Amino acid sequence: MRAHDGQAGANRFGDKSLLMTALRVAGKLMPGDYARTFVYLNFVYKPRLALRRLVNTFYRMDHVYAVLEEFKRSYKGPFSILEFGVADGYAFAKKAFATRYLGMEDDIVCHGFDSFEGLPETADRRDLSSIRGGDWKAGQYRGRYEELNDYLTARYRNCRLHRGMFDATLTPELLATLRTDKPILVWIDCDYYTSARVVLERLIPYLPSGCVVYFDEYEFNFGSRFTGEARLVHEINRGEFGDGIELVLDRELSWDLSRCYRFINQAAPSAFERKTELRRVTQWRKHAGNDSPLP
Repeated sequence: MRAHDGQAGANRFGDKSLLMTALRVAGKLMPGDYARTFVYLNFVYKPRLALRRLVNTFYRMDHVYAVLEEFKRSYKGPFSILEFGVADGYAFAKKAFATRYLGMEDDIVCHGFDSFEGLPETADRRDLSSIRGGDWKAGQYRGRYEELNDYLTARYRNCRLHRGMFDATLTPELLATLRTDKPILVWIDCDYYTSARVVLERLIPYLPSGCVVYFDEYEFNFGSRFTGEARLVHEINRGEFGDGIELVLDRELSWDLSRCYRFINQAAPSAFERKTELRRVTQWRKHAGNDSPLP
């Protein structure tokens, strides 16, 4: 069989779909390629694109509630949430409210980390865009520490802001608290590869398997493994941070992107504890007699 014969066969099967049949009929009824293209773009392509985005587009807060509900339902606390790159605290305050809404404010400490001076200068190629004009600027995302701290203090009792560079604020004393307040969500929104690497270098010895790590800028440079947070995921899974350590994409939390991962460390010194033992239900043996696709 010639190579193009297989493609022709695939096209014949595809032609039987309702969409392809409708497009074929419409193409025959309309005069001229200009009219056909106009109708396709405005009445087929754009509506389908809008519907796909409506259904599949990832929203940053979806997985926050999903993670909190999972750990509330199945695991024993106390827990912690850590956000790196707080800026003005828009997303951080929403996480704090989520703990209150789900009745977990006494079970979760929310830690926010930022210099509040904006992004630093960088010349590291691993931080830079592959497209001219696509780089972040020094000072971008400058936060207002005092204003945010007053706002959070007046509303929530489980928020802690840590002002300074990540390597200075991730102190041994703070890291030691994570042995008790086990992290369930690490939210990385610090934009640069170099900053994200500092965070995970410090945190990895304290993260239990099953902790969710969210990368807000994973799609930087189209998710290339040479730069940004995608490079960090690649390096961890290549073994640069140790054997038995990996980040597994959680497709249910990530939707159609690659932002949410489950951290796995076979030698993790601490682990989550289930509230009840997981029971595997033994299925009844079924004998032949129903050969249809139905169970």
